[in-house]
Amino acid sequence: MVLRSRPRGRRAAVGALIVVIVLACGVDAALAAHRAVTRSDALAIATAINVRQGDVPKLKQQSNPITATEVRQQTQLTGCVGGVPTSDAFANTQSPNFASLSGTSVTLNSGTEILPSAALVAKDFAAVTGPRGLPCLLADLRTELVGKPAKDETVKSYASHLTADVSGADDAFADRFAVIITVTHKTTTLILPLYVDLVGFTYGQAEVSLSVESVGAKPSTALEHRLVALLVARAHSAIG
Repeated sequence: MVLRSRPRGRRAAVGALIVVIVLACGVDAALAAHRAVTRSDALAIATAINVRQGDVPKLKQQSNPITATEVRQQTQLTGCVGGVPTSDAFANTQSPNFASLSGTSVTLNSGTEILPSAALVAKDFAAVTGPRGLPCLLADLRTELVGKPAKDETVKSYASHLTADVSGADDAFADRFAVIITVTHKTTTLILPLYVDLVGFTYGQAEVSLSVESVGAKPSTALEHRLVALLVARAHSAIG
């Protein structure tokens, strides 16, 4: 399972957007149309697919290494949905974060994971898109974003499937998560909506994810479509 990085707690990143993306391919026979990726090739291929600065020149690049905390979070989420452990992957990579400097708060990144076989990819896809997928992802996101609400806060959270408009991939899905934080202080009420889109696709042994994060407004569908198209093209080029 591919789980992309998130802000390290809402209080450290109020005004940041969070998006987690999880992808996998569900058709074992589809691998026949692609060349097999070996462990020795996997890291270079995964790295070549990810989003880069030239794709989003108006956003600022920020460091985004995979931390030990993120590995633990991925392990917990995988256990919740019943997916394939990241430790089984040939390669698990993520791009830098790219964040807006002004206007609507937006942060995005991508991730690419290469699994050893189409059978494992199919298992992952079935888990993530199964009945435990949305509840597990929403619970994980809410914990990361809100933690334990303060006395003056109330939190509501929602999850729904979006139409996965992805051309040229083996399989794809998209989810949207919303966490609405209401802060009431005396006679003042502040409502902070945080939106999380999960958009991704699979191609051969690759699970590719795009994380688009936004605060106050829903993420741009046009931006997501453009970046996903770039990622699909790179997957075709890298894997064949």
